[in-house]
Amino acid sequence: MPGSIRRLLCCLGLRDDCHQVLSHSLCLAQALGAELHVLHAVKSLSDDVMNTLKANIRQRQTLEGLMEQRLDQARGRLDDFLDEFWTSPMSEIPSRELIQARAVVEGYPAAEIIRYATRHDCDMIVMAANKRGFAASWAGKVTKGVVKRSSVPVVVVPPV
Repeated sequence: MPGSIRRLLCCLGLRDDCHQVLSHSLCLAQALGAELHVLHAVKSLSDDVMNTLKANIRQRQTLEGLMEQRLDQARGRLDDFLDEFWTSPMSEIPSRELIQARAVVEGYPAAEIIRYATRHDCDMIVMAANKRGFAASWAGKVTKGVVKRSSVPVVVVPPV
């Protein structure tokens, strides 16, 4: 029998359906008495883009600075999303104190989500289906990749 759920990982792609994902994650964390980690995974730039940047920006420090600035902007978008969430009607949900950590990682999103969940000993992952409409499959590419690779339960929140 699996142990209790002590740590939840809420994965946000910062799209329209993220309010629902965060809302469900907060409710689950409160009901289970678990801590909540919020993660946004940024897809790596393609090899073509990186080669172009390296060819045109010769100074390594400048290139590294631009890459760090890209992650800083993603952190800012995540912070803005969280601030906006707490001022929305959905904020009747539990308090911000349930969120123990927030992070932005870069790489292939499904792999990075699994890596984060493993490193931080998360017992469950909550993420969006990212698909709408009758003809759409039940989940998007990243969600399917996480479900396929995960050794812990994955809760897929359908679109509203």
